[in-house]
Amino acid sequence: MRDPALRLEALRRRLARMDGRAPSDASRFDLGHPAVDADLGGLNRCALHEVQAGTGADLASADGFALGLAARAAGTGVIVWIVQSMTATEAGLPYGAGLVDWGLDPARMLFVRTRDAGSLLAAGEDALRSGALGAVVMSIWAEPRALSLTAQRRLALGARERRTAAILVRSRAAAQAGPAETRWTITASPSRALEDGAPGRPALTVRLDKNRTGAKPGQWVMEWRSDERRFADLASVSGDLVPLVAQRPAAA
Repeated sequence: MRDPALRLEALRRRLARMDGRAPSDASRFDLGHPAVDADLGGLNRCALHEVQAGTGADLASADGFALGLAARAAGTGVIVWIVQSMTATEAGLPYGAGLVDWGLDPARMLFVRTRDAGSLLAAGEDALRSGALGAVVMSIWAEPRALSLTAQRRLALGARERRTAAILVRSRAAAQAGPAETRWTITASPSRALEDGAPGRPALTVRLDKNRTGAKPGQWVMEWRSDERRFADLASVSGDLVPLVAQRPAAA
């Protein structure tokens, strides 16, 4: 059963947005996507959020979504990105120019690579408890024994006590009960070319599977606009296009 206090808070925020007076609260952040933000009422900055790759091939997309959330949550704060070696082997190591293209400042990021899941979780907990960071992203591989319910609760506690966003990226893992406030599943989606055939922005199919504040699960196709550091609808293009499968009505 959801916490009645959380449900009441979510209802208060939704009514405020409908009234055109979204409450200012430094403990929350949004995606920058008006429609999605209106549905969700923002995300808790002082909490653990879980991002799951839809398939092994979607791990880079899941990392990208997590970094987008971190950028929104951190503002001008420093982001720590902790990656398990196996995850780096599968999805590749961070690249400075790529981070800049994603709208991130490498000078305000700290990258940590760990050999195993236990070391990753220890580093993540230490980073959260420092209280000096804007967000902590942890990319962990599969379902290691070290990622117990107790370990997840410690991460959630560190995020709450030090008011720092914690984002756990997982791959090849089954959904299970845990203390994460939200759980997302991310898959890559075809982007839309910009004017004159220029490459489109990174596109993602984003599915919200769990939200402890009471907002209903949903699925959206969106793109990351690095110049604005926010998520948005896919860029509009001229001409008739066959709609993406994720955007078609169920009857189709």
